[in-house]
Amino acid sequence: MSMEFFEGARTESKAPQVTVRRSGQMVLTAAAVAMLGESVTHVQFGFDADNRAVALRPAPKGAKGRYRLRAQSNGSSLVDSRRFLAHHGVELEKAETFPAEEFGSGIVGFRFDEAGSSTATEPEPEAETKTPTPAAESKPARTGKRKATAAAA
Repeated sequence: MSMEFFEGARTESKAPQVTVRRSGQMVLTAAAVAMLGESVTHVQFGFDADNRAVALRPAPKGAKGRYRLRAQSNGSSLVDSRRFLAHHGVELEKAETFPAEEFGSGIVGFRFDEAGSSTATEPEPEAETKTPTPAAESKPARTGKRKATAAAA
């Protein structure tokens, strides 16, 4: 019997791209990180509402509003952008990947419209912003005690 085993669907992109996950994390490919600079460990975010563009720039030590780039074993890096995206009212229905581009002066970013997706949306100015339901309100707290069963009684 000759078996071929599935080792996972690993996709590695050599193109500079940024994936924004529904959770709000950004994943930068190794090529996108290289555009920022190989020794960059922290970034700051910028947002251009008119062009629906997100920018990342290297953040020096001690800079306010800096976020840590967490290197992954495959060469990509993660950065938590939940608060930044929420601040600008950006909500995603699913993960989206965008081509990274250089905006000049060491700034790298992407435009929401570049993915050709309508899933990255911003509420209208008069629209109410949804507030996330805290986990404590959505699920009962676990006590750690098991319920007694009829067999145990």
